[in-house]
Amino acid sequence: MAVLEKGALFAPVLVTDLVNKVKGKSSLAKLSGYEPIPFNGLKEFTFSMDSEIDVVAEGGQKSHGGVTITPKTIIPVKVEYGARVSDEFVYASEEEQIHMMQAFNDGFARKVARGLDLMAFHGVNPRTMTASTVIGDNNFYDKAKQMVSYDSANPDANMESAVQLVQGSEAEVTGAALSPVFSAALANFKVNGVKVYPELSWGASPEAINGLPIDVNKTVSDAKNTRAIVGDYADCFKWGYAKEIPLEIIEYGNPDNDATLGDLKSRNQVYVRAEMYLGWGILDENAFARIVVPETVSFTATPDGTASSTSSTKIDLAFNVDIYGLKAEHITLTDGTGKATKGALTGSKKNWSLAITPTQSGNISLQIADIGGYDMPAAKTVAVIKV
Repeated sequence: MAVLEKGALFAPVLVTDLVNKVKGKSSLAKLSGYEPIPFNGLKEFTFSMDSEIDVVAEGGQKSHGGVTITPKTIIPVKVEYGARVSDEFVYASEEEQIHMMQAFNDGFARKVARGLDLMAFHGVNPRTMTASTVIGDNNFYDKAKQMVSYDSANPDANMESAVQLVQGSEAEVTGAALSPVFSAALANFKVNGVKVYPELSWGASPEAINGLPIDVNKTVSDAKNTRAIVGDYADCFKWGYAKEIPLEIIEYGNPDNDATLGDLKSRNQVYVRAEMYLGWGILDENAFARIVVPETVSFTATPDGTASSTSSTKIDLAFNVDIYGLKAEHITLTDGTGKATKGALTGSKKNWSLAITPTQSGNISLQIADIGGYDMPAAKTVAVIKV
């Protein structure tokens, strides 16, 4: 861990303010609204009206409309940031009226802003960038399964497809979080040789494109395969601080469990730590669509049936990754030496089953079309049995 020392931070001529170089911002904080969250969590209720309004004649009977109420609980998680500081530095900062403590708090706030994105977008611990069991599936990567495969040559079509997915789920599109890679692709997108989005050129991050609020942020793509997230940030994502613990100065012991640096006093150091409880929730996962680099898929296709005794009734599909959004219409059976028609598709994630009705024993071809988020392999040859 880097230790702040007096000589490394002060110029020969002391200034009255400390330049804070900690960088970070939150797309989620910009695109959605802040809501205070109680320490024990917050339960949000989403209401879905099951029918349309009903016209009733004078004296006529009123029919049932119906409503579906879905609770979503937002549980805050604890985040912290700490650093060792030379005790001479603390003394000098007081002596020269440099607001080091405020600067640390400002830096911590920016780290939290970046951390909010990383946790809520990808479900990772920002320090290790690995999946967090504390966060679990409370993140867009695990919950927002409406996906569009990223095409650097036509990002405009990607945006249109993402908007259609959200609107097809009867949700509103109020904002988009874009990675720098996706923003650059939009900036370079041309029609008849003319840039369609020149306002994104040179790394610019305008407040809106085509009237849609956006934010360009590397946190969108810092983990996993997401390049942009489009959806209803205004009403279907909530976040807030449950509790903020004031900045703490620790003068004794080994609070960061650093085996090399050891006890603070032995090194003439103090430890500065800030902590807070941060909570967020995705109230409707279908109100968002992700534009992603598609995953490469492999699968096996295994028919049932026994030669000379039992006809095939299904083909079991086993994938190497979880598959979302797969439908029977994405699967094509082509006759070869055998013949079969497809029926219903059932299953989820890695394991699916396609019902079939064979009309002739032999080999058929099974092809799965590319769907949002996945690159499917070449067609499989499947031997079906008709008894």
